[in-house]
Amino acid sequence: MKTMLMCSSAIPVTPEERAALRPVSRNNEKYQEMLAGFEQIAVWADELGFDAFGSTEHHMQYEGGESIPNNLLMYAKLAALTKQITFVPMSVVVTARDPLRVAEDLAQFSHMFPGRLGIAFARGFQTRWVQTLAQQADAVAHAPSSDAANRAKFDEYLSIIETAWELDSFRVDGPHYQAPYPATGIPDWPLADWTRSYGVPGDVDDDGTIRRVGIAPKPLGRPEIFIPSTRAEQTIIDSGRAGRTLYVAAGGRDRILAVARTYQHAANEAGHDLELGQRFGVVAKIVLGDTFDEAFDLAVETSGFWYQNIFQKFWFNEGYRRESDPPVRPLTFPDARALTRRMYEEGQLLCGTAEQVHDQLADLSTLYGQGNLDWVISEYWAQSMPFDDWSGVQRYQLETYAKKVMPEFR
Repeated sequence: MKTMLMCSSAIPVTPEERAALRPVSRNNEKYQEMLAGFEQIAVWADELGFDAFGSTEHHMQYEGGESIPNNLLMYAKLAALTKQITFVPMSVVVTARDPLRVAEDLAQFSHMFPGRLGIAFARGFQTRWVQTLAQQADAVAHAPSSDAANRAKFDEYLSIIETAWELDSFRVDGPHYQAPYPATGIPDWPLADWTRSYGVPGDVDDDGTIRRVGIAPKPLGRPEIFIPSTRAEQTIIDSGRAGRTLYVAAGGRDRILAVARTYQHAANEAGHDLELGQRFGVVAKIVLGDTFDEAFDLAVETSGFWYQNIFQKFWFNEGYRRESDPPVRPLTFPDARALTRRMYEEGQLLCGTAEQVHDQLADLSTLYGQGNLDWVISEYWAQSMPFDDWSGVQRYQLETYAKKVMPEFR
């Protein structure tokens, strides 16, 4: 089983600082402090033998939430500072991007740092930035008014990226994207003779009209593609059929197993012949301490804080729902401690001493005795808090996991 550290990029401030310095993500001193800490965590993760390092794409989070809008750009620096760890943007929201620019950027990174790139693609769920960057209302996933259109655009754009990686030249005439533009052709190409001589035969016709295009460079090796699963059944099925690695972003034991089985069934129907847990990952909050209570308190302060204040508003808690819960949706909890307790009881918070976390991870790594998990993705929120000994807290969390838990699962 491989371990990815999915590190937050929030601005580490107290609630008082967040109010006094608002919007704190635009405070350059605090932003520089965040970047320096983020870089240090990546370097430590590499030195300690983590397999991959990821972080989420968000935009316009000026309140101090996750504040790196371009992870791939950040990873170019981090890859130069490290030796072996793979970098995985978690996730590129292609519905708010140009798919050919995405394909080019990722291909270029693969040449700059061979063998050190994975990529997660997502549909986007936050209206403020997805709609603004896409310049389109009703643009996000899961909303009744836009989910179907969002999925159609996601499928189209992801297919374009994979086609651009695979083929030297191509033509796209889709409902959301055309290449060349317009798809009927670009007339009077001044370099028609040049392209006929050195490009792909047929890309320019006898009249000098561009009929197909291609990107450069071609990826140096195909990056592993990850797809997050939050609620949509179709995402699970599509990922299995396409052979993309699926990971459960939020949910308890019952949901994790149900998703794993649905994914395996879809993959095997498409001829991939996977065992339960292959090409499959689970996001877990992993928090360590000298005692269970110490670790749990830290989990409340970090993961609990962010889920209570941000993610439960976007329905992430639905993965922890029980029959006894009130029917109102989305599922909410009275405070961060109650929410953190539910995360722990449902198995998506691994918490306690190194020995306790080892035992909890042993359960998850075998998919509760049903298979063998390829990836555990450690959702790491300790970065986000302004501890007096910030470096000491980070080092303890990473080193304790890497030296006392991780080795037995390699």
